[in-house]
Amino acid sequence: MSRLLRMTLLAALAALLTACGFHLRGLDAPLKPLPFSRLFLASDNAQVTPPLKALLAVDPRVILVSTPKDAQAILSVVGEQNSKDILTINRGGSINRYQLTYRLTVRVLLDGEEAGPDIEIAVRRELSYNDQDILGKEKEEALLWDDMRQDAARLLLYRLAVLKKAPAMTPVPDASGSHAVVKP
Repeated sequence: MSRLLRMTLLAALAALLTACGFHLRGLDAPLKPLPFSRLFLASDNAQVTPPLKALLAVDPRVILVSTPKDAQAILSVVGEQNSKDILTINRGGSINRYQLTYRLTVRVLLDGEEAGPDIEIAVRRELSYNDQDILGKEKEEALLWDDMRQDAARLLLYRLAVLKKAPAMTPVPDASGSHAVVKP
């Protein structure tokens, strides 16, 4: 088949797919609505705050407020941890690969009440290492850390979208009559 005919068929197929509204899943899809419209970020100095603010700025349904009393939800970063662990070593004892891990722990209050247990997110990447290219690997590592924080912010938004208020815990009498068993 001639190259011109192949290109024409490919262009026609692409035109038909776009005309019917076809698009790849996940691309340019709107975020699932969050269970709140006003959010206060209690942790401005956290490393995940800038990418989280950037993602929230895209969603017109959520407004970042400056005081907790104006917010329906309060998000506070309880913990952030960066770790760099040796993954593989070559025969000479030099490091070949590192595993970078970014851990994020977040607490969310919905209308003044805890919305369940703390949200924990861990993002991992592998970094190949070479003693001959130290400066380049430092830049690559910095880019990986930034990418991991962006991924953690995105994963946090997915988790926030499915939040519900934690059910009230009520004591239920067990067989002996005491109120030792607690059920939601």
